[in-house]
Amino acid sequence: MNLVEYLARATEYLDRHQVTSPRLNAEVMLANMLGISRVQVYTSFERVLTPGEAGAYRDFVMRRAGGVPLQYITGETGFRGLVLETREGVFIPRPETEILVEKALEKSAGVPGGRTVRVLDVGTGCGNIALAIASELEEARVLAVDCSREAVELCARNAGRLGLEGRVRVALSDFYDCLGEGDRFDLVVSNPPYIPEGMRGRLPREVEEHEPERALFAGPEGMDAIRRITAGAPGHLVPGGWLVLEVDESHAGRVGEELTESGWTGVEVFEDLCGRPRVVCAKRGVDVAED
Repeated sequence: MNLVEYLARATEYLDRHQVTSPRLNAEVMLANMLGISRVQVYTSFERVLTPGEAGAYRDFVMRRAGGVPLQYITGETGFRGLVLETREGVFIPRPETEILVEKALEKSAGVPGGRTVRVLDVGTGCGNIALAIASELEEARVLAVDCSREAVELCARNAGRLGLEGRVRVALSDFYDCLGEGDRFDLVVSNPPYIPEGMRGRLPREVEEHEPERALFAGPEGMDAIRRITAGAPGHLVPGGWLVLEVDESHAGRVGEELTESGWTGVEVFEDLCGRPRVVCAKRGVDVAED
């Protein structure tokens, strides 16, 4: 069979197993397996796969039909124009998180010109937020922390692949544990876990069975990680520094209210491209208590 015939069979198989966008998945996996672009799949449609290639492609397709996320199969994902390595055991970046980066970059404009913008990314995962900020803001110096050794290693690899290792430092840390009392940043950013424990068994199969649960679930209300971040942030922000958080749409209003009640100022909630409240920004006010 040639490439188009393999694509047709793979698409049909994925569709039978209720994979969303089966043709797109089939194309991406075939291109990735062959090391070519999706366009080249069609310009080389008469190519016949070797037995080894055919076996590898079958394995890709069967894993995808079994619920393994596409990004874990191909080993990469795109985020704000960056191509990042992904691997099982580390959370997969979502497109809606690009709004968080956009808002963080906007808030960085308030840092006096001519000096470094110091950014802390809490729970960095593969490093998508930290690396996007560093790639788009030359004066940024980012510390990316995560409690997962797998995530820390992956973030460091992605920084090296992108040539950003000089401006993105990575550390193993549970929230702020690796920081000293005098460590202060202009921005604290995070896409923390925010799914309530009661949602177990109700998430898409490929998420619940394959992505790390510590990056998904956060206590009975889904607010445990968010509250730890907001409680510790004042002690590591300069006066007037900004906290930029991704939250679940059901939490956005409550997070904003709790920040305002705690003395934060300039609290704003921003919607994602689907119109869902997704990102909360708050400025450290003089009345915000430090831990």
